[in-house]
Amino acid sequence: MQRRTASLILCASTLAACGPRVPSIDLSGMTLPKLEIFRYGVANTDTSTEPYRLTPQDLAAVKSQFSAAFTDGRTLEFGPVSARRKRDGDLAICGLVSVRRPDTRETGMKLFDGSAKFDSLGSLRFTPSRLADANAKPIDIYGSCRDQGVI
Repeated sequence: MQRRTASLILCASTLAACGPRVPSIDLSGMTLPKLEIFRYGVANTDTSTEPYRLTPQDLAAVKSQFSAAFTDGRTLEFGPVSARRKRDGDLAICGLVSVRRPDTRETGMKLFDGSAKFDSLGSLRFTPSRLADANAKPIDIYGSCRDQGVI
């Protein structure tokens, strides 16, 4: 019985070595075209915007006005924030923020968006619109920010 098992193993390994070679394909230099599966068949929703660089004063205004919306003791830690100027002169603003609760738990970085206008004195007035997983789905905020060219 042991001879039969040994001879079967030897025969199987010999046959496996004689089998056909599997070709290998190198795909390292290949790039795939961009495919928008979420926007397939939808008319172009892009709004033309132009780049706008937030000044340190603008960024401070965005941070303070966004933080003012949280009156229950939560503090905010901001990540990157960017803006684009719309045709009407208003700004589309998107960025990342982490909300720290009073018990020191954090939400992690979440996407937010909003709009801003300049008042008669030239100061920026920011109005937050949505915060991911709070009052909107992250994919909705991302799509809106992407369509406006902010991210």
